[in-house]
Parts: sequence; structure tokens; C-alpha cells
Amino acid sequence: MSRTITCTILGLLALFGTAGAAPAPVTTVSIDDFEDRDLVAGRSSAWIPLGDDLLGGATTLNLKPIRGGAHGSRGALRLDGTIGSGPGVFGGAWTAVADGGRAADLGRLTGLRLSLRGQGDVLIGVRSGPTAKQVNYMMKVTATPAWSTLEIPFSRLQPQGKGLENEAWNSREARWLGVQTIPGVSGPFSIEIDDVAWIAGDGPAAAPAPAASEPASSRSLIPDDAAPLRKLPWRELAQDVAADGRPGLPDARALFVARDPSRPLAWFRVDLQEAPPSAWMGVNLAVDTDGDPANGTAWWGKNTAFHFDRLVTAWLFRVGGAWYGTIGIASTEEVAAMSLTNEKEVHFAMDRGAKRVYVGVPAALVEAGGARALAAVGSAFVFSDDLPNEGGAPLGDV
Repeated sequence: MSRTITCTILGLLALFGTAGAAPAPVTTVSIDDFEDRDLVAGRSSAWIPLGDDLLGGATTLNLKPIRGGAHGSRGALRLDGTIGSGPGVFGGAWTAVADGGRAADLGRLTGLRLSLRGQGDVLIGVRSGPTAKQVNYMMKVTATPAWSTLEIPFSRLQPQGKGLENEAWNSREARWLGVQTIPGVSGPFSIEIDDVAWIAGDGPAAAPAPAASEPASSRSLIPDDAAPLRKLPWRELAQDVAADGRPGLPDARALFVARDPSRPLAWFRVDLQEAPPSAWMGVNLAVDTDGDPANGTAWWGKNTAFHFDRLVTAWLFRVGGAWYGTIGIASTEEVAAMSLTNEKEVHFAMDRGAKRVYVGVPAALVEAGGARALAAVGSAFVFSDDLPNEGGAPLGDV
């Protein structure tokens, strides 16, 4: 789990090395050794599964810590599942380079080192670049049924994606690191990783530090208990027809609001056509706080005529007993800058049995006369379904 432990170890034969070459000393900075057998790699970073299911695809992923890792260690990370069919399907496991998903300068670091077990080809690498244009730079390696220790030099990373072939590797704005299947390759798969670390170059070795000037793009959230929320005095705001969103993603049925009598919170409840996914969920609340439909930012979903003054975002991945992802309440200026994560109070609860999710916000956000709201559901990557589809739902006296 540690990102700060630095050790010098003997380098094994690298993937790009010459057979029989003498091992050389390699200085590494640990990212995660999975000895604690959890999915948390840093204070506010977690390993999360990313696949085309987040876009409505049929891929299924299971990411979990396991007992027994490389070279007799106590734990490792296993990613398995079934990749769906069609162009561009994929599945992988990723974690932030620096806490909060901020850009980080890799400094004197020269590559990645990890132990790998499985069968077949996978991609390993780093996602980097400015917020508006991030690119996956990765190297293809082959997993074998026996544990092997691989070194992935940054110099051998290649940009991934059509039209990105000439993008230059950017070590100054590294954001995520991960391992994933080859895009477009379908079928069952299983890979295990252990002892993930940075390779240090000459001079002192240090873990990448987040850019102080950049806000976090992700954080953690402890969910509320859904049971007490069922008893709130719910008032229906809007209904939605079935199957009017992106296929394969959550489909909204109705929107409700209620005041929490025990806390200064307003709760929004979105009932869904089917049970929400257990591992991820995406919810947005666009709030027209002043009731003036002519000002604010236009919503970018189906209901483009709706303008909002504040955007509540909870794009989440479940990691153990917490949720990690994009969480915050943003002004229109922050939305324009794509700065959606902050420490403003956002609550979340999921009730899969009742096919609903809850988002709680400070009551002061919606108490102004004439306030209206729009809710959107989807994944932790994209929104899918608006309600209402036209106009805004008047909140009245919350």
C-alpha cells in the first residue's frame, strides 16, 4: 500500500533484457505491494476496474485482493471477468499516480516494475496529459502462468488510440497507472499483479508528488445507511419513461426530494427501472438555485434547454466499504474548468433491493424560492438518462 517506501533490490531479467544478462541493482519506489490485501494504494487513491461496461458495454469485471502473491508474498491483486464483443471492448485495473488523481511530475523516475501472472497479452502503462487531453501511454507484455517480474521503461511506452499515434510521452503530467486487456480482444480472462513500483533513475528516489496548483479530480466518500432514508417524507418531482437513456446503463424511473429532519440536508432519490450496478454508479444533480431559466450553464444531456447554477456530481466506484470518484458541488465557473471534485458536503446511499439511489446535499443549496432541479444517472464515466426530459422540476418548499 505504501507510496513512500524506497528500497534497492536486484533487478531480474526485464522484458526487454537479454537472456542470461547479469542482473543490475535497481532502485524502486513502492506503489502497492498488496500485503494488506485491500484495494487502497494511497490515502485518497484506490484500484478501480475500468471497462466498456461503463459505456454501456457487456464486459464484466471483478477486481479483488487475494491471498498469496509473487515470490511467497502475502497478497496480490486479481482482475478477471469476461470481455464483451465488438470494436474497442476492454477491461483493466487503474489507480492514481498521486493522491486525488492530480497531475504529478515523475521527475527522475524511469519506468514501472511489477510482478505479473496470467495468460496472454496485456497492456501496462501510464495515463498522462492535461485535463482536456489525457492519453494512455502503454507497452504490450505477455503474462504467463508462472509469476514473472517485468520492467516497463517509459521510453518504450506508446500512445494508445486512433489519431494519437504521434502524441509525445508526457512525464510531467502523469495521472493514472494501470494494466488492461488488448482493446477489441473478447472472452474470459484473468490476470494477477503484485509488487507494483516505480523504477528510479540516477539520484534520490521519491514518489511522484501531486501538483499543488491543481485541485483533486477524485476523493473518497463513506456511504450513508439507506434504511433511515426510506422513511423520509418523500415528494415526487418528476417521472421518466423506460429505455430512453443509453442502453446498458442505469435507466431512471422517477425523482423525489425530502428534507432530513435530523440534519440540515436535502435528499434526492432516483428510482431506477432496474437494480443499480453493485460496483459503480453515476449521479448528477443540476440545480437552478435562483429559478431564473435564462442564466447559468446549459445542461449537456438530452434536456439542453435547462440551465443550472450548481452541479452536484457523484460518479463513484465501490472500494470496500467506501466509494471513490468524482464527488463535489461545483459552480458554473468550476464546471467550465472541469473542476468537479471538492470537499463540499455530498452524501450518497444505494438501495439495490428497492432499485434506487440517494444523493444528499446541504439544504441551503435548494432553499431559495423558485429553485428547480434536473437529475441524470449513468456510470462513473458518462451520464445516460435525464429526468425530467424537458424543463426543470420545481423544488418548492424543501
